[in-house]
Amino acid sequence: MQQGTLVDWDSGASCLLGCRPSRVPGLLISRGNQYILNLIKDGELTNGSKLPSNLSIARALNVKTDDVYDGIDELITEQVVTDNFEEGTSVKIKPPFYYPLNKIISIGTMIKEAGYEAGTEYLNLDEQPATILDAEHLGIETKEPITIIERLRTANHKPVVYCLDKIAKTYLTCTDYQQSSGSMLEAIKASTNHVIMHAEMDLEAISYEPHISEVLNASPHEGLMLLKVVHYDEKHQPILYSLNYIKSSLVKFTITKSE
Repeated sequence: MQQGTLVDWDSGASCLLGCRPSRVPGLLISRGNQYILNLIKDGELTNGSKLPSNLSIARALNVKTDDVYDGIDELITEQVVTDNFEEGTSVKIKPPFYYPLNKIISIGTMIKEAGYEAGTEYLNLDEQPATILDAEHLGIETKEPITIIERLRTANHKPVVYCLDKIAKTYLTCTDYQQSSGSMLEAIKASTNHVIMHAEMDLEAISYEPHISEVLNASPHEGLMLLKVVHYDEKHQPILYSLNYIKSSLVKFTITKSE
């Protein structure tokens, strides 16, 4: 009598009647994920905490260490945990600051809303002729004088964002800015009576940049984000061009979309 076959629907393979179907790897991986996520949820693992060893997790769940490894690998992909060759696997440290890309807020406001003391270190104030790129972003003629303001924004006296702001001198001079509260948006309003109404933003990851990384106290392997912003006034005219270099470990960018 010919034996029938059973189909293992998870693998798509068939086996002779009487053999045991293979256990579903996905379920075991999910158990490993859930185990770690529960430790985080219950506060047993916090930001930066090292994960238990794969062997101890496998023993707690009665699964293979390979299943635990695959589960952790998925959490690494989802950026719940991070894997460092020297320090091992740990819970990813959440950035303390959140910047909404669908709103116009200052860096200082972002820092204050997170419960930190916002500070400013002035690195340079200068007036220079606009380059071709400056003129394009600001809607002015090439070589027209612009005011350049270079600042370091800090939270509790620690560097967070390196800011480079450019604006036509006819709108804001170095003296005008020095007499302001330090906020670019407020300085523009006080000096020109123009109000920033909307902005175009461009966000990109950049590699190590010696001068800026040094100012931010960022090591060569630390990632930076560059947020370029062109601000427009109530007449939809470009008025301020800003380049914000941000330590990616400190700031998370968010956006809310609706139909």
